Amino acid sequence: MQVVVPVKSFNNAKKRLATVLTAQQRCALMKHMLDDVLSAIVATREVEGITVVTSDAEVAQWVARYAHDIKTPLRAFDPGSHQVGSNSAGSNEINRKTGAKPGFAPVNNLAEAGLCHAYNAVAADLLTRGASTMLLLPADIPLVTKADIQALLAVHTCPGVSLAAAGSDGGTNALLVSPPDIIAPAFGENSCQHHSAYAREQGLEPVVLNTAGLNLDIDTLEDIHALLAANRECATLAYLLDSGIATELEKSAAVGHLQSTKFQQNGLQNQTNRQVG
Repeated sequence: MQVVVPVKSFNNAKKRLATVLTAQQRCALMKHMLDDVLSAIVATREVEGITVVTSDAEVAQWVARYAHDIKTPLRAFDPGSHQVGSNSAGSNEINRKTGAKPGFAPVNNLAEAGLCHAYNAVAADLLTRGASTMLLLPADIPLVTKADIQALLAVHTCPGVSLAAAGSDGGTNALLVSPPDIIAPAFGENSCQHHSAYAREQGLEPVVLNTAGLNLDIDTLEDIHALLAANRECATLAYLLDSGIATELEKSAAVGHLQSTKFQQNGLQNQTNRQVG
């Protein structure tokens, strides 16, 4: 099984959290979430290769450090240029500069590409490499574990479509397909339903798996609170705690609760005054 992880960029990550986190904090959050996802993938013995789909050089350099310590082939794939790692002299020179081992090539085209385009591009590339099964995992599901990935594999058939829905908007937090191009991508709100419908159009009954690790993706303040409440060990939780972000968010939530309570109390008092008045 080949695993694909799309990552747009670090500097522009998680803009929906801009009202509560600085750009630097959002960048660090994205890095730690990516670490968690990659750690789960690397720990899964069924994984034959990992492809990080990105058009951002910093993301490629960040991911490259994993290549030193793992046996699973790891590469970056630019959906814009379709250029991937090779063992050519030019690629090896780039690898020396970034610290990557031979076979890992950073991206060359910094233009961002849409997730659906990236999916189509990497699926076509993996097919040319003989891949029969592809699993797409987003980079913002920090609670995912090896057990979650293996649970998805356990219910999967070939050919087939198996997936996990995001708990917040019905999006797709995991998409396991055999072969990689068996359905067209439809990422976005309620994409889990769309992907299931596409599978049925191919005469296949999709399998939808719900696990705690695959259910939560981090996009909003409510998602962060859910992650803190889960209190499951991961690099992302450690960052939120160690950086003081968790404490600040708890203080803000407490202040907001007090203000809301005070507002409600004032409203009840005013209503009482009017009745007595």
